[in-house]
Amino acid sequence: MFATREEWLGSAVEEVRALFGINGFPLPEKIRVTCGFASKGGRGKVVGEHWSPSASADATHEISVSPTIADPIEVLGILMHELCHSATLGDGHRGKFPKATQSIWLEGKPTATTVGSKFKENFSSLIDSLGAYPHGALDARQHTPQGTRLIKATCNSCDYTIRLTRKWASLGLPTCVCGGEFHI
Repeated sequence: MFATREEWLGSAVEEVRALFGINGFPLPEKIRVTCGFASKGGRGKVVGEHWSPSASADATHEISVSPTIADPIEVLGILMHELCHSATLGDGHRGKFPKATQSIWLEGKPTATTVGSKFKENFSSLIDSLGAYPHGALDARQHTPQGTRLIKATCNSCDYTIRLTRKWASLGLPTCVCGGEFHI
């Protein structure tokens, strides 16, 4: 039904907007959603993130859902958690935030809510109407970060250390300031 994850997520936001208002936690108008990794590490561990409109050049709430999750009900649960942050801006996981998460049937600690049977029961028809989440989960364990491209060379005489690329090392190592020879 939807060609992109963002279309699916955006449609889900519009579908639940009224529910948040009825529960006393109206959603702001400007919300942008995407599928992506969290800004600060935790690849695969952090499954959702909300950015305040003060961080956005066009004053929009920015929400991302991890690409490691593909189950539509789990994705909706993560999205709903982040929407609670939008609706209770500034409360973090305290204040009105726990009440907001409970009002939409999320369970568990405010810092790590989960979808339970009540959530699934109340949102299964929404999931059916949205159709398949157009995404295949990424296995974050398969990502290997790029190592340094520089190799270490040390002076035989004074232990002075430099780093250089293999390309330049293959052309010949420089002479140390002490007159000694570098070795890799």
